[in-house]
Amino acid sequence: MSGVKHELAKLGFAGTNSWATDFTVGSLVSVVLARLKHDADRATGHNVRSLVLGHPVVFAGADPSTREASDAEAFLRLEAAAREAGFTDIAFLPEPTAAVIGERANSGVEVAVDFGGGTFDVAVLDSRSGKPHVAGIAGIAIGGETLDGILFETIVGPALGLDSLPSWLFNELRTVSSVRLLMADPGIPAVLARIGGGPADAVNALLYGGHAYEFYRAVEAAKIALSTEGAAALEFAPLGLAVEVRRSTFESMIHPELDLIAATVRRALAEAGLGPADVDRVLITGGSGYIPAFRRDLADVFGEGKLEQRDAFTAVVHGLGVRAQQLWGVKAVQV
Repeated sequence: MSGVKHELAKLGFAGTNSWATDFTVGSLVSVVLARLKHDADRATGHNVRSLVLGHPVVFAGADPSTREASDAEAFLRLEAAAREAGFTDIAFLPEPTAAVIGERANSGVEVAVDFGGGTFDVAVLDSRSGKPHVAGIAGIAIGGETLDGILFETIVGPALGLDSLPSWLFNELRTVSSVRLLMADPGIPAVLARIGGGPADAVNALLYGGHAYEFYRAVEAAKIALSTEGAAALEFAPLGLAVEVRRSTFESMIHPELDLIAATVRRALAEAGLGPADVDRVLITGGSGYIPAFRRDLADVFGEGKLEQRDAFTAVVHGLGVRAQQLWGVKAVQV
């Protein structure tokens, strides 16, 4: 799922092949949407044909130099996938906008920040005139997987001796989204055979020993643990990995990314013509929104008392449901 989402806006990625069958990016997404449509049809007793699709402000995986074309391609692929799944009325809504429109009516200014697995998005909802409108929106391709990659690059990879590998290979091992491309490359076994030694053996085990999924889950689990603990054990027995990661170390490593996120928030406020003092509430969604350093940055800007946590995984979809009802009443399903 994460890999398909990452490739939506990548112009050079047309699809993949499995068991002698070609799949476009759209057809892979359609598999998921068709299952959701089946469940919606069964739950409602109707043939649900209307759909609101949430999307990040900036698609992860897109080339910044071709941003406009990449975004257009992502929307075309999503729409094609929805139609292939059986939907006919299709609308799109930025995920941070969904997070705020799903809230109860408020007469002030609300900022929704959605720090998810692939992207960070922010929207500013201004309701002071009585009619709510999205006054500013911004996003950046930094998410939880980016932070997982930083853990790999600075702690996990060196602990396994993988930093001795060619830099291009080491970089492709940083995240689960990039490593799957290595697994699909028929030339990698020969490359590893030429390199030889312990690091090459570890990569062989990771890529072809059935360990990739659990390995990257272990990296992610350590990062999640640091949201509540001062230190976390990062262990993966099949590769002989056992290291301790301290929260203070992790926070210092991700400081550049947090600075970029702070700049994204400022950009949305500037687009809205507002400052931090004008904001009444800051609504936090997304799994990465629990990272203490991220929350401290928000508190420094807006004040701790304005921060309100929303359910990390349902706040956006609730807003998509609100939008679907606005458009079509009870006919729609939200994703």
